Amino acid sequence: MRQLLKSIANSRLHTKLMFTFVVVVVIPVAVLGISDFQLSRKTILDMAQNDVHTIVLKNNQIVDAKLVRAREMIYGFSGDSDVYEILSSLYAHDEIAILQADLRLKAILANYFGQSMDIYSVQLVTPYFTFGTASSANSEHAKNFIPYEVFPQTELYHQAWKGEGQTIWHPTYDFAEMYQLDYLREMEYDFKHLFSAVTLINGTYTQNRDFRHLAEKPILVVNFKDALYRDVFADSLPVPDGIYFVVDDAGQVVYHSDRSFIATRMESPILELIRNNKDGVKVMDAGDGEYVVAYARSAVTGWTSVAMIPPSALLHPILTRYMQYAVIIAITVIILFIALSYALTRLITEPLHVMLRAIANTGEGRFHTEFRKLGSQEFNVVMRKFSEMNEKIQRLIEDKYQSEIREKEAQIKALNLQLDPHFMYNTLNMISLMALEKEEYEISDIVISLSNMMKYLVRNDTKLVPLSTDLMYLKSYITIMSKRFEGAFRVEYDLDETLDEILIPKFFLQPLVENACIHGFKQMKSGGVLKISSRRMGSDAWFTVEDNGSGIPQAQLATILSQTSKVGLSNVNQRIKACYGEQYGMTIDSREGEGTTITIVVPCREEVADRYAV
Repeated sequence: MRQLLKSIANSRLHTKLMFTFVVVVVIPVAVLGISDFQLSRKTILDMAQNDVHTIVLKNNQIVDAKLVRAREMIYGFSGDSDVYEILSSLYAHDEIAILQADLRLKAILANYFGQSMDIYSVQLVTPYFTFGTASSANSEHAKNFIPYEVFPQTELYHQAWKGEGQTIWHPTYDFAEMYQLDYLREMEYDFKHLFSAVTLINGTYTQNRDFRHLAEKPILVVNFKDALYRDVFADSLPVPDGIYFVVDDAGQVVYHSDRSFIATRMESPILELIRNNKDGVKVMDAGDGEYVVAYARSAVTGWTSVAMIPPSALLHPILTRYMQYAVIIAITVIILFIALSYALTRLITEPLHVMLRAIANTGEGRFHTEFRKLGSQEFNVVMRKFSEMNEKIQRLIEDKYQSEIREKEAQIKALNLQLDPHFMYNTLNMISLMALEKEEYEISDIVISLSNMMKYLVRNDTKLVPLSTDLMYLKSYITIMSKRFEGAFRVEYDLDETLDEILIPKFFLQPLVENACIHGFKQMKSGGVLKISSRRMGSDAWFTVEDNGSGIPQAQLATILSQTSKVGLSNVNQRIKACYGEQYGMTIDSREGEGTTITIVVPCREEVADRYAV
């Protein structure tokens, strides 16, 4: 965070204005927008919960009204005297009488239930026969024939007897499972899933007749398809992602918008909620996410209708519109502010840009730069003072530039002259010839090397020379020193050939070699090693002269490169700094008795230099 603030503090004015806009406008607006969004979300969610709850209550009332009418039909049939007369006079082994009774009972069933579009089918089941195989306008002949032999083993039978004449509602079941019809288990058929109302015919009617006197008490089975719920619930929810189902307290699913759940047992945290409450609405975790759960218990069946809707589905249309408005407003504000900040920054930064260009020109040496005066009076004053400053700088440069250049050239020439030899190389050539005539070959080699050194000194009057040329001089000097200290040391070279053409000061390595030979190896008779190496490091060249001689005392190291010394190592260091600047020069690392390592760093420059032959 501190680094970000520092970057902003050092940024352009336009960036600072934009940051100010974010802090002063965007952040407060964003905070207010989020607060408004949360409040709106809560309000919308509360309204949506109430709406969903109202839908569930109304749907439940519609279904209850249908089931109440069916229950009234059941009560009417249960008290019908004709039904009693038919059943009381019937013999279980008289097949003809049974078939005749079936026709009469079918007509009575049709009279009570035939016109109901909600009832799928109605049967009157006895231990010896099932009456009314097609007694509803919705059913077809023998479509859901109930096998009376298996019926006493079913849950429907047991519930009917427990009801003792009351209508018992049984949740949706698999027809083949309920009646143990194996041949139907893998088949798909229209009445695969049914829920039923069962009633034991065990009451009385007005003519003082009592069904309880019947030896074989029949059970009335009224079957319904889940389509009864589907027709009511379909498209009643405000969003397509809603889930609607009907379940009893044990979790048995009567109806579900996903038909794969019908006639299964549900395990959900919602069951605990609906067991303890008659109706209501709540936002809760249903196990697979958060939902708005609205529920209402049926006064007829005791089953609970439940609607589950993800809050995001309820909020999505309104929040989408809200976000569209927010984006439009945000874009409008940003465009207006950018235009305003651009106008303000032009008033301030354009004069600054003009001044920055003038300062850049001045930094490049163009002191007569003219610029147009812009902005307020304060900017005009600054620009005028800047022009006056440029004029003064120009005059100072013109006065001192030439004198400083001459002074530096004189300094470099004076340092070079301290090392220039004062011998004539032609005399040395004569001595070399005389040595050869007398077969003094070592003396001849020394004289030739010295002659080459003289040629280098006399013919080359440039300040900087190619490295390869200076190395020729250095090797001639090493030849002489090797003869002088014969057997005391050997020389190793590790030179980067890519540096051969860079320009360096004359003799810049010779004093280092001389220091190693004269001072480092003066006490050694053999075993001396002199290593000369060079390498390129980025845009710089590093040169190292290393020996394993006697080393330099620590007290002497502190003063050896001081400007009070006029020759040797100090001379080389001062020449390098005079040529290239104070960031370049020489460093010395030495331990007494262990040896000395001297490093020189110069820039890799390859400007054209005067060529000459040795």
